Amino acid sequence: MSKPTYKIDELKFKNDSFDEQIRTRTIFESLKEKAIKLEPLCEFEKDFFCQCLSVSRLNDGSLEDFKCCENYKFKIAYLAYFHDLSGFGNYEKVKGHQYYTPNRREIDRDIEYLSSVADEWLNTINIANHKEELLQQISAETREDIKEFSKSKGFLLFRKDKLNYKINFRKTLLQSKFIYCLALKIFEMFDKKEFILTLNGQEIEMNEYSIIHILNRHYAQITKPNSRKSFHNEDFIPQYLNKQLGEIFSLIDSSGLYKDPIHKISFKYKNVNYLIYVQKRFKQVKGNKGNIEYNRLETFYPIIESKENSDLITNFECHKINDDLSIYSKN
Repeated sequence: MSKPTYKIDELKFKNDSFDEQIRTRTIFESLKEKAIKLEPLCEFEKDFFCQCLSVSRLNDGSLEDFKCCENYKFKIAYLAYFHDLSGFGNYEKVKGHQYYTPNRREIDRDIEYLSSVADEWLNTINIANHKEELLQQISAETREDIKEFSKSKGFLLFRKDKLNYKINFRKTLLQSKFIYCLALKIFEMFDKKEFILTLNGQEIEMNEYSIIHILNRHYAQITKPNSRKSFHNEDFIPQYLNKQLGEIFSLIDSSGLYKDPIHKISFKYKNVNYLIYVQKRFKQVKGNKGNIEYNRLETFYPIIESKENSDLITNFECHKINDDLSIYSKN
């Protein structure tokens, strides 16, 4: 990941004043100079640069002129079409500050573009030895999704079913790439130490595996309508998941109500039961000889299965911490 030139707060548009326009234009021009020279930009800088480029009334160029705009261009197209990749749905796009309905020619061009992105991404995720850990984890997750998804391919008899399979296969790939882009920004937002949570005096690490697994399995309901997984609602924002869980763990610790092992943590937040699984893992750390053991947050999801809820009611006691939060401990 690239080292940012600007802080995230500096890349937020504060108001419409003349001074703010001068400030943001100055940042834009410095990023444009780096983009022209193909110097690395972090994802937040890329998004800021591309947003400014999209609304600029000067002769600054277009998204297609800059390699650093590839992820931004993809995300904009994906968000406009992900709900129906057939090309025959109802679509809305943004131009400047206005929404509009694309015409047939533009829709066909966008669907063709997304298809080419999916093909390219398939080549990427089929690589089993990426040097970048985030890319390694999203590739492994996506290959597993494809393996599961492909089990139904042998039962397709009709042309319509084969077309739907092709579209849904493409949807799986594009959702995977979108999750990867989101995860890139998440790891830019916080220092590494902010992904270390503490409970009962033990550290629990949220790493690339944790984030990719949770985003892919428990935040993708709209693109996985047939999944048996449970999905988070708006109470947990994926970009701030580590901070929100850190605050919840801090409240649990302060209450003194939880002394159980940390491998399986159940709590109630805003009347929804949640489950966190933690496991001992090993990793290599620079400067250390051999592997070291650590606690990795494996997954985090709301409990919807009646069996899991029944287990909580039968075998655990619920302790209220505040109006929003309660913790379950073993009877």
